[in-house]
Amino acid sequence: MIVYNNCRLVDGTGAEAVENAVLITDKSKILYAGASESAPLIANECQIVDLKGKTALPGLFNCHVHMALRFPFTSYCVDEYGTPGYRAMVMYRRAIEAMYCGVTTIRATGEADYADLAVRDAINKNMVMGPRILTAGPIIIAHGGHGAGSWGAMECSGQDDFRRATRIALFKGVDFIKICITGGMVGEHEGASTMQMTEEEIAAVTSVARNSGKVVAAHLGNDAAIRAAVRNGVKSIEHAYIMNRETAAILAASDAYLVPTLAVSNACDYLEKHRNPRYHIEKIRAIGKLHQESVANAVKEGVKIAVGTDLLPSDPLDGTNATVRECELLCEAGMSALQAIRAATVNSAELCGVYNTVGSLTVGKEADFIVCDGRPDQNIRDLRRLKLVVKGGSLVWSKVEGYEKQGFSVLPFGETPMGASFINW
Repeated sequence: MIVYNNCRLVDGTGAEAVENAVLITDKSKILYAGASESAPLIANECQIVDLKGKTALPGLFNCHVHMALRFPFTSYCVDEYGTPGYRAMVMYRRAIEAMYCGVTTIRATGEADYADLAVRDAINKNMVMGPRILTAGPIIIAHGGHGAGSWGAMECSGQDDFRRATRIALFKGVDFIKICITGGMVGEHEGASTMQMTEEEIAAVTSVARNSGKVVAAHLGNDAAIRAAVRNGVKSIEHAYIMNRETAAILAASDAYLVPTLAVSNACDYLEKHRNPRYHIEKIRAIGKLHQESVANAVKEGVKIAVGTDLLPSDPLDGTNATVRECELLCEAGMSALQAIRAATVNSAELCGVYNTVGSLTVGKEADFIVCDGRPDQNIRDLRRLKLVVKGGSLVWSKVEGYEKQGFSVLPFGETPMGASFINW
């Protein structure tokens, strides 16, 4: 049993912080999380960790990740990593980097060869240490649609094709289905408002997924696509680059969640550094302000928002990692710091269907939590001041004074544990 005392506790639900709190874990579970005066008696043999007034909060989620991401993109089908086995190792490295940044759950929104399932399963079977991973396998797209020609995309035309592809992915064991309804930023000859799937094709995917108890996530870019997605049962709206107040109200009234990925539309300097095509950067630059306004509309209408980046969770962005930067950008779009933390924890856990297990600091849940200096519930930038990461009760690393421990590590991380560039470039 480990007792983390003398802390502020932010449970992720949106409730105000509990001052002078205690967090108690036993093996992988949370035994107590709350005010110190109500804590159970502590046995002499318990390990005591003094958090010295720092803030404890749930481990973060990143709900839009491509773990084998590589810049610059190519315009033709090629296995950039050589073999599926090597790609799986790349994905595992990225997963560890995410965990070192406080991201204890990842949702992988499109990968090749079902290598993401291999990484997920190895972690779930305790063969290796890593974050929780939920996976979609390959993206299911229209012929010539967003991502066409990329390694691992399943290209379809017509309802029967889309049903077949969905059934294959479900047979392989995916946790959810990912489709692309519109174009996006990567394709040279497509736009974010270009409809690429028909409503009948969308419905074909959602009906098959629903029969297996799975949800559908949809890449899309404009109001018409968002409304079509909601009408046809899509539960996870990705990006929503252009969305007015009326569409946001429709989305808010549905049971769908929005994963805005503001980080990627605020990453022009990052993309330039890594030699992405000029047309890609210019398209992102042109849509960045509209995207921020769209998310502001969603916040005003009370849309359920989860956190995802469309960059690697650990990618360096504006002085921090992409996941923390996404939370900051949500605050810039109108969220309070507490709302942004809820988006990165409780809301994301609900979207992923794992809220009964993780996502809040609640008795009986898995002990996934982080500790930060400062008060991130009041100033979201304090998420940058990460001091400790625990996943499933196991220490990942700690820089808490008097409790400095590397914890689990097989990787040469530097002073700031973000090293995504170690693989990419």
